[in-house]
Amino acid sequence: MKWSYQIGSIRGIPIKLHVTFLIIFSFVIWLFAANNFVILGITIGFGGMDISTGLKYLLGAIAAVLFFATLLFHELSHSFVAQRYGAQIRGITLFIIGGVSQMDEIPKEPRMETRISAAGPGLSLGIGIISYAIYYLFGPVTLTEIEAVFKNAALIMVGIIAFYNILLGLFNLIPAFPMDGGRLLRAWLAKRMPYIDATRRAVAVGKSFAFAMGILGLFTFQFFLLLIAFFIYFGGSEEERATVVSVTLEGVKVRDLMTPFPNVIYVPPEWTIDQLIDVMFKTKHMGYPVQESLDSPVIGVVTFADVQRIPASTRSATRIKDVMTRELIAIRPDTDAYDALKLMSMRNVGRLLVMDDGQMRGIVSRTDLMRAIQFRGIYK
Repeated sequence: MKWSYQIGSIRGIPIKLHVTFLIIFSFVIWLFAANNFVILGITIGFGGMDISTGLKYLLGAIAAVLFFATLLFHELSHSFVAQRYGAQIRGITLFIIGGVSQMDEIPKEPRMETRISAAGPGLSLGIGIISYAIYYLFGPVTLTEIEAVFKNAALIMVGIIAFYNILLGLFNLIPAFPMDGGRLLRAWLAKRMPYIDATRRAVAVGKSFAFAMGILGLFTFQFFLLLIAFFIYFGGSEEERATVVSVTLEGVKVRDLMTPFPNVIYVPPEWTIDQLIDVMFKTKHMGYPVQESLDSPVIGVVTFADVQRIPASTRSATRIKDVMTRELIAIRPDTDAYDALKLMSMRNVGRLLVMDDGQMRGIVSRTDLMRAIQFRGIYK
């Protein structure tokens, strides 16, 4: 099942909706349409208006669209600032927790990370404060005046934008990954200690917040609070792991780790699966380029996963060319090793062909990268 769907792009940045977004979108429409409560003098929801239920839900849907548009602007502000510093943005995805910008990598320079991370909360707080000023200037909402339906509906929408953007901005300033506050804390710490140590310290602070939030959610039966606590805890762990890997592999190129030509073990397309299994047993590799000879072009890649799909009774008669993957996922020898690891994760493969000028220069596997991380990690 496909979980994310692209709905458009802004300045070359793909905008996607995760299927779980429909859950939170539907809930927010109901929240705005069926409820009426006042927080800090702001009326939230259309439930108290003397209008039809259908109109309440229509207004709730409009308010939900406007709110999630500001959430998208929050993520776009991060992306636009990151683009100024040369970061590649693979897309923005809206899902049940909120929005996420998929950046190849945030710059490790503290000043740049501070500006990128502060852009989102800054925009959200700016939208919230301006909206609140408009609400205060033209309000309050007067639900007793039937003739002021249009004015009340507009004020409630402005109030919703004001309240939830201020809440979004403040929430994202919590010093916990993957929120912006966690990155701001790391940037501040990175001015005073090595980047990995700053990340670990910031992650520890974030996990403390997640633990406290989880306890509060458990005792108050707030499922959404528990969900956010898990999101923060595991998001912090993932950030720490990714940072350690990227810093450990810093400066390492694919050529430094690959098995170079002519030491690459290849298999001919006419071989049977039984012959391939015999080679796998002897060489202990899980995947091989397929080519007629070492000097001939690579026509495919065959892996142990391909072998597993073939019944044992037919392996002696099945040729490698019939089961191999013809799509070649390749990378250049001067590519950063960390970029190779990210490509493997994105494409869910265990090895990459190393190509240059149409010729195979070698092959690099996930095992090669993990071994480098373990070895270099001793000296970090």
